[in-house]
Amino acid sequence: MASALQAREMVPAKVNNHIHTPYSFSAFESVGEAVDMALKENVKILGINDFYVTDGYEEFIGKCTARGIFPLLNIELIGISQEEQKQGIRVNDPNNPGRTYISGKGLAHPSIMPGPQREKLERVIGESNRQVTAMVTLLNDWFTRQGVDIRLSTGEIMRDLAVNLLRERHVAKMVRLKVEASAGNDRDYFEILTRIYGGIAPGKERGDIAGTEEELRARLLKSGAPAFVPEDEKAFLPLEEITGMIRDAGGIPTYPLLLDGAGGGVTEFEADRERLLEVLQSRGFRSVEFIPLRNRPEMLRDYVEFFYGNGFSVSFGTEHNTTAMRPLTVSCLAGSPLDRELVRISYLGAAVVAAHQYRVAREGADYEPWPRGEMEKLGDSVFRHYFGNFDTGTGD
Repeated sequence: MASALQAREMVPAKVNNHIHTPYSFSAFESVGEAVDMALKENVKILGINDFYVTDGYEEFIGKCTARGIFPLLNIELIGISQEEQKQGIRVNDPNNPGRTYISGKGLAHPSIMPGPQREKLERVIGESNRQVTAMVTLLNDWFTRQGVDIRLSTGEIMRDLAVNLLRERHVAKMVRLKVEASAGNDRDYFEILTRIYGGIAPGKERGDIAGTEEELRARLLKSGAPAFVPEDEKAFLPLEEITGMIRDAGGIPTYPLLLDGAGGGVTEFEADRERLLEVLQSRGFRSVEFIPLRNRPEMLRDYVEFFYGNGFSVSFGTEHNTTAMRPLTVSCLAGSPLDRELVRISYLGAAVVAAHQYRVAREGADYEPWPRGEMEKLGDSVFRHYFGNFDTGTGD
């Protein structure tokens, strides 16, 4: 069956179907900043993909529709695949066997997530906030012992940097901001950081904001560091619960492939693509996503074409879940652009999500499944209708 784009000769709209916003943690100071950047780069289809929360949906939809950008509504959750954990197999977290990141694409809005599922999610958010609160307490004690006149509070972090959800990255950012505010010059800056690091000089330049925050996390908050607080395993739900939660919220469970994004090595779970396909299908996945910026073009294309050729829909994004500000235009490792075929597949993946959102809104989450090709065609029509209305000024 010909795809929507094979049936029509056209250049597909640019897509980025995975960005984080300040509702979890983001390179962007606001949702509006992210959407404005998308507009400048001519990214016409944009997907919010925050950790654990959908709080940003309303604002995101408003900002996107005001600028003629199509909003896709996603979420990212972290769970445990107990089968892989028992065998010591790394899935898509390169450091923790069994730990698995899962996206949900095209969630319903307003939310249709059942109360018990919502309560589970709230407990996970609460655990993250408790972990960060414990880190802040340990950091304040550490700063006192090191003679550093900096104090943190979770209230201040929540007020200035976060929205309901606290994460380790918020702590590192707040420490960096307070060091900057305390330092009158470069000498003061490096002296304060050296004291914070227990007498060890920092390894990052002052202007390297993202690098400094990663160094703060590594030296203060990670295992063996003075403010390390272990994650409670109860905060990570079994994989089956997570995929069920996504479906109950009207979304499409989507497996994010890491591939060579962790220093060049591929995890045991992802190394054999045929086996990976078999396992994902057995667990009910029909959708995968990639963050191409961390992958070599040849490996990315190999896996993308393999999964697309086996009936999966495929999404691409940039994350933007650190302080590092990079373009929203999706590219591969070292900035290599996506080739024509990858751009086409990315658009068709977004079309499936748009069609899903459309059908859930009109038929409910239990709508009769259609073949992928039909969903691609419907999504393409949804996009053309949306952009056509915006171009003519109707905006509905």
